[in-house]
Amino acid sequence: MGAFQLRDDEGATNKREVRNASCAEVADALAVVTAIALHADADGGDGAPSVAPRQPEPAPAPAEGTTPAATSPATGAVPTPPDDRLRGSTRIFPPRTDSVAVRAGTLRFDLQRSATVYAGASGGMIPSVILPRADLSLLAAHFVTTPEGEPRISGLVLKLRLGALGAGTYRSPDTKTDLSAFTFGIDLCQSPLYDSKGLVLLFCGGFGSGLMMLKTNALDGTAIQSKKVGFGEATLSAEAEFYVGGGFHLGARVGGGFTVGQVTAERADGSRIFASSPWSWYATLGVGFRF
Repeated sequence: MGAFQLRDDEGATNKREVRNASCAEVADALAVVTAIALHADADGGDGAPSVAPRQPEPAPAPAEGTTPAATSPATGAVPTPPDDRLRGSTRIFPPRTDSVAVRAGTLRFDLQRSATVYAGASGGMIPSVILPRADLSLLAAHFVTTPEGEPRISGLVLKLRLGALGAGTYRSPDTKTDLSAFTFGIDLCQSPLYDSKGLVLLFCGGFGSGLMMLKTNALDGTAIQSKKVGFGEATLSAEAEFYVGGGFHLGARVGGGFTVGQVTAERADGSRIFASSPWSWYATLGVGFRF
């Protein structure tokens, strides 16, 4: 690396820094910057260096048949993180406006995404019934990389989830009720550790809704009731993803929710068989890929 700056009694120009793969390439780039600065001083007529900032001209194109040299930050290119690996974390209380001082160069924006299929169990909503659960989780994290090559997560991590519950059965002394449900929701997640080729930790809060299907029969098979009931839910969850290579990762997730709206089943005479609880929990394992 090398640096160039003009100083006189009135002040100094902005320092120009050049980084490149070899000393020869750095020296060539500094020579161009110096020549431009001295030429501008000569045109001024007094021979004194000007303190106004000057922009260096683009480096000349490489000769035919040669390999282009790595571009330095002075020419506007952003260093690429090794293997495109992105690391960052979110803030618990992100500021509305955030300012970061960087040197001249190019900002790089990355959208880190993942899709994960989870399978496990859910309970608590229907008394004494554990329902099998399957979820599809779609996650997006927005990264900004500074000219110095330092990635940062911009804002929170956003997650969209689709789920299916069932089939399960609630049994009473004189009836049985078959249950299944579909759910969807949106989560906003804090990430104390996000490594696109390592471990990702997420703590999420979200909201969503679902549709429960119930079919109640007498013990002799006589149909009593068939209905669909909608409900809302607010959820809290903790999630971990571990990268295993080739774009794939393994995941684990646990969480709980508060249900808005009660799910009930009734007998033919109108008496209630059961009513859902407002509290529920789930635990799942999964596999997915990042892209």
